[in-house]
Amino acid sequence: MIKNPVKCVLSFFCILLLSCAVAEQKNSVYYFHGKNEWSAMASGFRYPKELEEHIEKFLGVPYLWGGNTKEGMDCSAFVKQMYIIYGIDLPRTSILQSKSGIRIPRQALLPGDLVFFGEADRDSVTHVGIYMGNNKFANSTRSYGVKYSYIDEPYFFSKFLFAKRVM
Repeated sequence: MIKNPVKCVLSFFCILLLSCAVAEQKNSVYYFHGKNEWSAMASGFRYPKELEEHIEKFLGVPYLWGGNTKEGMDCSAFVKQMYIIYGIDLPRTSILQSKSGIRIPRQALLPGDLVFFGEADRDSVTHVGIYMGNNKFANSTRSYGVKYSYIDEPYFFSKFLFAKRVM
C-alpha cells in the first residue's frame, strides 16, 4: 500500500520533467556549464544604458542595403556600429556576425546580445538585431530603417534562429 500517493505522483512528475530537460539540453548546442557561468558573463557586460543612448542617436536612419553611414545602413552595419562603443570590431555581414561570440538560449538573453533571424529550414541568417530586454531589440528594417522591434511579433517570432553573446 502506498503511504502518500500525492508525494508519489509529484515525484514521478519531477523525474519526468528532469528527464525532458536533460534530453533537450543534450540536443542544444550551448557553450556553458551552468548558472554560475551565465551570471559571470552577465556581470561582465557593460551597463546597457550607454548602448541604449547610442542606439537612440540612430533611430530613424533609413535602411540602405550595403550602407554603413547615417545616410543609410543595413542591419549588420547598424549592429557593427553599435558594438564599436565597446571596442568590439564585429564582421560586416550578419552571416559572419553569427559566427562571433557564444550561442545562448533565448531564455538567457541579456541586453546587448545579438539576435539572428532567417529561414530555419535552411539555417540561413538573413537579419540581425541587438536585444534590449523584455523581448525588444534594435535593428534596421527595410520598411522603417533603424527602429525597435519585438521578438514576439509574428514575423520575427517565425524567423528567430538563435542568439549570441559577444564579449
